[in-house]
Amino acid sequence: MKLKRLGICGMFLFGTAAVLWGAQAAARAQHPPIQWRTVVVREPAPQPVARVSLRGSGIDWTRVRAWAPSPSRLAAFALEPSGEIRVFDLRTGRAIADLSFSAGVSAAAWASDRLLLILTGGRVLETYDVWNHVSRYVASLDPPAGMTCRALAWSGYTNDLYVIFSGSQGNEVYYFDTNEHMYAESLGTLSIRQAYDGATNLTLYVVDAHQELWTYRGGLLHLATSRVALIRGAGNTVYCAALNAAGEAVAVRAFDGHSWSTICRLPAPVPASRLVVDHAGRVYEVSRLELEDDAGRIARAPRGTSFVPSQSADAVIAADGSAYGVVLD
Repeated sequence: MKLKRLGICGMFLFGTAAVLWGAQAAARAQHPPIQWRTVVVREPAPQPVARVSLRGSGIDWTRVRAWAPSPSRLAAFALEPSGEIRVFDLRTGRAIADLSFSAGVSAAAWASDRLLLILTGGRVLETYDVWNHVSRYVASLDPPAGMTCRALAWSGYTNDLYVIFSGSQGNEVYYFDTNEHMYAESLGTLSIRQAYDGATNLTLYVVDAHQELWTYRGGLLHLATSRVALIRGAGNTVYCAALNAAGEAVAVRAFDGHSWSTICRLPAPVPASRLVVDHAGRVYEVSRLELEDDAGRIARAPRGTSFVPSQSADAVIAADGSAYGVVLD
């Protein structure tokens, strides 16, 4: 009797184990249940588009060699590849004047807040009164063979003017004092590429072909620093791009003739020609389609337009064919 009971219990336990094994096998054959979740995908915010009102100016902006607004921001000039200067009203886009020398204009600069242009070309220095349409001969220039005009540096406070020619072997500088007396001199053997005359500190800043910044004051030439490119000058201060070994800008620094200060460090090296410093001292990197400030904010050019920085590196326009709009002033 006891054996019979043990047999029945064994059969029960065996059956139970078989059922459990079968259930586990069936469970293993099925996929685990799917845990569904709702995920909100947020696309990056679109870059802001610089909204500009384009005005016609009759200038082919794809071909201009340089352009610069007047300090008063009433007008601007554009230097054509042919050497012709076109002057237009920045507020309306209306053409004001077309100027040309027989040999073409090689360099131009605004004289302070007066709408007066300083022009050189064909070894002649002239001024042009934009509002009154009056040209005035100033002087004939006779630089040595092989030298080209590199810069016009003018102080609105003292009315001093430097017309700088240079070549691979040195420079020829024509200095005009307050009374327009002309003096021809050389600043060492520097092959000068850029220049700025301080407004009131009687200091001429020049950058040579070796990317060295020099100061010239009271007839003395001093090396200020190396590996820089001049971005712009304002008052008695020059804003320079600090360059790496490859010649690209990695930071922007300011020099007032006595001490240096770092304005910003760039997130990545860029060509110094793409940097602009506005009137408030803010730095911008300008490419054809984008403009980025030193806080990392980016604006895209409107469709069909491209950004064009000014010769003075303190203003930018968006240009579309022969139309333009002021973007950064």
